[in-house]
Amino acid sequence: MSDKYDEINALLNNIFKEVSLREMFEKRLYELNMSQTAAEKLLGVGHRSLNGLLDVTQKKVDYSTLKAVAIFLNMPVEELIEIHIKLIENNFSNENTISNKKKFIRENFDLTVLRKAGFIDTINDFEKIEKRITSYLGLQSIFDYKKIAFSTAFWSGAVSSKNPIKTSMTRNFWLTSAKNFIEKLDNPYHYSREELIKFFPQIRWHSRNVEFGLFHIVKALFKLGITVIFQPRLSTLYLRGVTFSVNNKPCIVLTDYKGFYPTLFHCLIHELYHVLFDWDEIKENLYHISEGTEDSIVLDEREVEADDFARRYLFSEEKMKEAAPYIRSEKIIEEIAEEQNIHSSIIYIYNAFDKSKVDRLVWMRAKKQMPDIKKATYKIEIPWDDKKPLNEIIRQKKIEIYN
Repeated sequence: MSDKYDEINALLNNIFKEVSLREMFEKRLYELNMSQTAAEKLLGVGHRSLNGLLDVTQKKVDYSTLKAVAIFLNMPVEELIEIHIKLIENNFSNENTISNKKKFIRENFDLTVLRKAGFIDTINDFEKIEKRITSYLGLQSIFDYKKIAFSTAFWSGAVSSKNPIKTSMTRNFWLTSAKNFIEKLDNPYHYSREELIKFFPQIRWHSRNVEFGLFHIVKALFKLGITVIFQPRLSTLYLRGVTFSVNNKPCIVLTDYKGFYPTLFHCLIHELYHVLFDWDEIKENLYHISEGTEDSIVLDEREVEADDFARRYLFSEEKMKEAAPYIRSEKIIEEIAEEQNIHSSIIYIYNAFDKSKVDRLVWMRAKKQMPDIKKATYKIEIPWDDKKPLNEIIRQKKIEIYN
């Protein structure tokens, strides 16, 4: 019995696919040798209402119009309503999908920020935007994009925004992109805290090699089971880095906070502090994001501890006091930096940080001593404006760094 009804339903579906109310109406006009204008007067329906029904351009049609047209076509009004509903569904289903996609994209992505970063080149072509996002993140559908669910993130950097909703969108995309990239890198090495401690003394002297220092550190850490990537920040985010867990292994994302070369090393040491001393909490999904909120007191203390650790490791306040009298002598500062196995810009940046409240020109002088950060990051950067498929970018990075 069910086979019979399946057959009937299939037949009706085929009829509905082929039927055209316009054709049915015009055929009836031909049979009666009548013009559409004459039929409209006879049925008492308006020209626009009738065309909206026949061409299926109106979702809502008055029942009296449906009834009058059904009588004119010699069919039960229920049958005409069923045909009309089916045609409406077919006609507007694609429109609804497009409309929903546009709404979803607007609600989840700050398109202006993404265009400014070069990730997209339009904020109006939603089909192109959807294709770019799904391709980059490896999504089957734009609706597969979710709010981030991180194992744990220790977020370094304060967020100050006039539009917290859009900032939250951008933060979610930034984190999702980083997590997606790291998951696809799939670090095969075992993480060992003891091996990281052994490696730690080597990090500082790598800072002296602007072009290859960070590159070599990232390669070495990868073999210790720690994945470090550099992902440029997006314009509404003010952050230095983030630490989280993928497959129970530490992952660190560095970014170009203020564009200062020394900050890369300070941030890296800061995040490695979290790996060394907060790793159990990171794995247990107990995370806090430091954004100056009332709920971040515990994390703020840990952030201070991590910053203090990085400062003491690179160039302590005590050492800075000894170097400060010679800060105007590039020759002496370079000699001190060489002796301490650090890049001289680290001394200048810490001096600026210490003296900024009493010397309004100290940052301007420090900036003159900063090497180009792009020389240090271009080998490990995942640029937003790289339009190559993500798998191709990852394959290349695996050959160059992550192996």
